[in-house]
Amino acid sequence: MMAEIRVVQGAEAISRVTLRSVIEAVCPLTGLVDRYNVEVEYSPGEERLYIEAYSFQEYLESYRGKRIYQEELAAKIAHDVCRAAQPRWVRVTLVGTHGSVEIEAEHRIECEK
Repeated sequence: MMAEIRVVQGAEAISRVTLRSVIEAVCPLTGLVDRYNVEVEYSPGEERLYIEAYSFQEYLESYRGKRIYQEELAAKIAHDVCRAAQPRWVRVTLVGTHGSVEIEAEHRIECEK
C-alpha cells in the first residue's frame, strides 16, 4: 500500500517550493534495486497547500521494493503531488546511474485548470 502525501495550508502564498530526497525502486527489467536523487518543485495554488515533509518521505519510502521504471516513477510522483497539493504546476526530476550511464527523467505538468 502506498503512503499518502499529506498537505498543510499555509497563511502566506509563496511562488515556489522545492523538495529533495532519495528514492529506491526495483527495475522491472533487471530486478535490481535502483536508487535515485529526486527533486520535486511546485508552485502552490490558490489554496496555499504545502506538502508535509515527513509524509512525503514516507510516500517515497513506500516505493522501496516496487517494480517501476524511472520514467514512469517520475510521472507517478508528479501526478500524486498534483492531486494532493493542487499546485499550479509540478516538476519532478529523478537522476539515477545505470552502470556508467546517468539518466535524468523529468515530468512536468500543469495542475490547475
